[in-house]
Amino acid sequence: MSKQNLQVSVSIDRDPEDVIRFIADLRNRLKYLQSLKSVSNIRGEPGQVTKSWDWKWDLLGHEFTGTARTVHYAPGRRYSFATEGGIKSQFSYNAEPDGNGTRLTVDVEAEIPAELADQDGLEELLAGARERGHQSMEKLKSLLEQN
Repeated sequence: MSKQNLQVSVSIDRDPEDVIRFIADLRNRLKYLQSLKSVSNIRGEPGQVTKSWDWKWDLLGHEFTGTARTVHYAPGRRYSFATEGGIKSQFSYNAEPDGNGTRLTVDVEAEIPAELADQDGLEELLAGARERGHQSMEKLKSLLEQN
C-alpha cells in the first residue's frame, strides 16, 4: 500500500455552519462526490451526523467497497470520517469564516491499494484523483450557493 495525501480548498458564499451541516448529511455526498457511487446500510438518522455506513467508490475506473464511520463533528468548524475496506482513508472538512462566506479545506489521507500503487501509472492516477477532488469541490460550491 502507498499512503497518499490530497488537499483541496474552495471559497463558498455560505455560512460555515451551513457548509458543515450540508457535508455532514450523508444524503448530500452523492450530489458532489462524483467518485462515490453508492451508500447503504446507514446506521444513524439521515440528516444527522451518521454513525456508520457502507460505500462503493470508483477510483478512476477501479471500484472499491467498504465501511465508513464519523470520526469528528464540530458544527460550523469540522467534519471528518474514516473508511475501511477496499480503501483505507480519512476525509477531514475544515471550515473557516472567509469574509461573508467560508473557506473550506478538505484533507484526504488514503492508502492506495497495492494493485494500483504498484502500477507505473500511479502518478497519473494521483493526478486524476486531484482533478476529481477539485471538480467535487466546485460542484459542492455550486450546490451550496444556489440555495
